[in-house]
Amino acid sequence: MGVSVDSKPVNGLVGVISKFPWMMLVIVYLIVVEQLGIEMTGTPGFIFVGGVVVILFVETFKAMDLSPLGFFWDQLWAIICVALASGLIAYLYFVEGRDPTFYHWIGLAVIIADAVINPLNAFRSALRNFDVGK
Repeated sequence: MGVSVDSKPVNGLVGVISKFPWMMLVIVYLIVVEQLGIEMTGTPGFIFVGGVVVILFVETFKAMDLSPLGFFWDQLWAIICVALASGLIAYLYFVEGRDPTFYHWIGLAVIIADAVINPLNAFRSALRNFDVGK
């Protein structure tokens, strides 16, 4: 008696969604806005906040039923995103000499929330799939 872990490839739209590191779009948006010198107040800020909420939902949906390899990649991208977002905040403060804006902090908070919540969601799904607790 043992437990075997099989991973089936997910095809279609869900497969594409599950393979892309969506939190990187948050970092890319912040970097592009900084490089172009666009002020985040007004429409660019509203687009950012709306996009961040949508991306957080997509990442949470993506973490609901992961294969072991998918879990590994999800965790790797979460660590990379936290490091890059922290580096961006540190760069703005220490190198550029500017205080990070509200939008920078929102982006960092959502990236950290993704890195904390999604492994718990994936673990909960794994326990459900193994029928633990019944």
